Amino acid sequence: MISIRSFRNDDLRSITEIWNHQHRSRGRLQPLTCQILETEVLSKPYFDRHQLNVAVAEGVPVGFAHTGFAANADGMRLSHDTGIICALQVLPRPDRDQIGEQLLQYAERELVSSGAARLQGGCVRSAAPFYAGLYGGCVPAGVLVSDAWLLELLNRSGYTAGGECLIYQRSAQSFRPAIERTRLQIRRRHIVQVSMDLPASNWWEACQRGNADVTRLTLSPRDEPSRAVAALSLCEPTGLDGQRTVGIVDWEFVDEAFVDGTAEFVVAEAISRSGQQGATRVEIQLIRTDQPMQELAEGLGFEMVDRGLVLARELCS
Repeated sequence: MISIRSFRNDDLRSITEIWNHQHRSRGRLQPLTCQILETEVLSKPYFDRHQLNVAVAEGVPVGFAHTGFAANADGMRLSHDTGIICALQVLPRPDRDQIGEQLLQYAERELVSSGAARLQGGCVRSAAPFYAGLYGGCVPAGVLVSDAWLLELLNRSGYTAGGECLIYQRSAQSFRPAIERTRLQIRRRHIVQVSMDLPASNWWEACQRGNADVTRLTLSPRDEPSRAVAALSLCEPTGLDGQRTVGIVDWEFVDEAFVDGTAEFVVAEAISRSGQQGATRVEIQLIRTDQPMQELAEGLGFEMVDRGLVLARELCS
């Protein structure tokens, strides 16, 4: 018999053991420790033990489903319109699928009773109450294609993909930018301004970011330092990945940046800076339809290592 109950403090070690018994992949931090789980998940100001449901067999936790909600438009409070399946894991055992289905159905009922009109499978950048930096990469990317068991479970339960994220990585230490005339001209005519320890723009961003370090690089003409022609941020979850992976996020390029080389220049600067700061890898996540950024990334030696799917299930009114 399987019973499902809310999280208790003495479940902490069992949750980490369930996590660490999942299929090993690039996109899941392993081994997860009790300290990391406490710091990066349980300490969130909106953590509710009743949203962390634990499946128990013969008194032993064998799986869990963790749900949550994103913020409203101004990022100042939670909105219960969309319920999020943040994580769902079960120990490898013969009845794993059945336990997963029970956990998912239980979690969905709890979300609906809290007011959810729509369900989301997996966390994404703007809707990641928990597990940022622990699953997906430097920033959440939905449900990873490499996470086949969870993906199949959600598909069977009526969740469909509404978007796709391509996850690219490359080595930071081995990067050597090509010495080209265009690059030299850009460097001669522009300056790279670095803003470190960027503050979060609102309460929700601060909650999602946690202790991650964020640095902003801005490329500006030397004669107009207040005008940005290209900018991006570097996000590094602190101390979660022994290989130190830095994510390139929130880029902003003027229309001609892909033609005149400034977009490629500032991304190359980001890779170089990451390597100089001791990072091992650099990651960038792109939507499938963003062909210019895909070509830029591949031209700089990035290779696709996984894909993330944004899954949703609409509820009948």
